[in-house]
Amino acid sequence: MKVAVISPYALNVPGGVQQQVLGLVEHLRRQGQEAIAVAPAAGSGADRADAGRSLMFPVNRSRAPIALSPMVVRRVRAAVAGADVVHVHEPMVPLAGWAALRTGRPTVVTFHADPSPMFRAAYRWGRSAVRLLLGDVVATAVSRTARRAVEPLGLDVTEIPNAVDVSSFRVETPRDPRRLAFVGRPDPRKGRDLLLSAWPAVRSEIPDARLVMVGGGDSPPIEGVDYLGRVSEAEKRSVLAGSGVFCAPNRGGESFGITVAEGMAAGCAVVASDLAAFEDVLGGTGLLFRNGDPAGLAGALKAVLADPALRERLAKGSSARVERYDWGQVISRYTDLYRMVAGAQAG
Repeated sequence: MKVAVISPYALNVPGGVQQQVLGLVEHLRRQGQEAIAVAPAAGSGADRADAGRSLMFPVNRSRAPIALSPMVVRRVRAAVAGADVVHVHEPMVPLAGWAALRTGRPTVVTFHADPSPMFRAAYRWGRSAVRLLLGDVVATAVSRTARRAVEPLGLDVTEIPNAVDVSSFRVETPRDPRRLAFVGRPDPRKGRDLLLSAWPAVRSEIPDARLVMVGGGDSPPIEGVDYLGRVSEAEKRSVLAGSGVFCAPNRGGESFGITVAEGMAAGCAVVASDLAAFEDVLGGTGLLFRNGDPAGLAGALKAVLADPALRERLAKGSSARVERYDWGQVISRYTDLYRMVAGAQAG
């Protein structure tokens, strides 16, 4: 089976959707499927088709690398022409995804976002136009949050979660129980500044605690904070595996929380804002604080850093729960769906 997996976001820029697209293609090919990733800045190779250059544009309360050149349509349609199934991620984001819709090929779409009020209004008031754009598709969503966001469209949506390679995060390295890790882009909704503002209160009570910041952004000198900037995937896994606690202080716009799942896979105790998406992923195995509350964040961090029994209980719980998000569990749900979609069209 040949599957064309479409990302509207450039593959040369890190992001949750890009990560899932690349992971899906990789695991399909491991199964012997002929899978390709089609996206802006995809580069070249047997598993990729390049849709053209990208530029940064505001998307869902953030900035994302998308391609808007008319050439994108021709390139995407050429890439999907021989596919048995076309799988479009974030189908409402222009332009690569739009080009892959209504091609006459069996089509699956996946909604990832907890969208902005503008998109939610478009789903409510522009339902007919959106359904016309999508055409005859089978819809999935990565979480309850993402599914509820598109309910106004009247689609029958199947939840299939994002996935991680759980075993790859179980790196053999000494773990520092007083080390806290953060992974995120320098994006206001990721809550990086909130964590930095809360950190001095943590250090005042736990002076040997250290915070490791992975990802770009400003690096104000704060006692006990190490800024690593952007790192390789291998180094990120090593940082997480060597940390006792992972923090996700995100303010909003999250429909799943792949970094939360990565922290769980690495064996960290997780402290996270009380976003519905994070609650669903953690399933009671993390310590939540009120979204946007620096004092609440500091209190939660102090509790888990100072209490070895709590930290161990949370880490064990999340390590067990994250198995449901392993690619070994998730990939079969997609392949079953692809066979159903392709078979229905053939029938």
